[in-house]
Amino acid sequence: MEAKVKDRIASWSERWNTGNTGWHVAGVNHCLMEYGEALLPSGSRRRVFIPLCGKTVDLKWFYDGGHEVVGVEAVEKCVLEFFAENSLKYVTETLTWAKVFRTECNRLKIYCCDLMDVELEALGKFDAVWDRGSLVAIYEEDRKKYAALMKSLLTPDFKYLLSTIVYTPTESFNGPPRNVPTELVEELYGDVCKVEVLKKWNLKVYMEFIILLTPRTQ
Repeated sequence: MEAKVKDRIASWSERWNTGNTGWHVAGVNHCLMEYGEALLPSGSRRRVFIPLCGKTVDLKWFYDGGHEVVGVEAVEKCVLEFFAENSLKYVTETLTWAKVFRTECNRLKIYCCDLMDVELEALGKFDAVWDRGSLVAIYEEDRKKYAALMKSLLTPDFKYLLSTIVYTPTESFNGPPRNVPTELVEELYGDVCKVEVLKKWNLKVYMEFIILLTPRTQ
């Protein structure tokens, strides 16, 4: 398992080093622009988590909105590029399980480590999660562990915005991004979350879904 983790991180690092990063977009994600208000109640400051964040400018979008933002990313190169490209000064701290990059105001942090090895108490709880390119990127065998991790980080009144891709896997392509049908989201999160599809887009070779997870009422 340890070898597989190292191979996984090495694979993503190689893609960043070679520019093979078709999932990365220069601007704020269109789903977030359209449905960000569903994640962020008006007038409230939220604590936001972005797993496998890369160097997405979505981090800065939340930060500029006055929220506290935490990301996790295994590849240090894109963490450094995020701060440089957004002209943000940062300080670093080395923990036993991660290297932390944070703004001087301490309102934006990125933990550079393997997501599955995070220390839950150190991360704390989150009011909001923006999951774009994370659940669809992980190995299928890691999904239950991933969902359990994410659910353990949620506050009682959480909102969790999830972007998924649905297609028919073939021998020539089965991801990433991987096929994550809504039924699988229900299976992974339905024990504690109400699953609501906000919108779906029918594209040429796949469908994109934007899903809102909120606390399930008994």
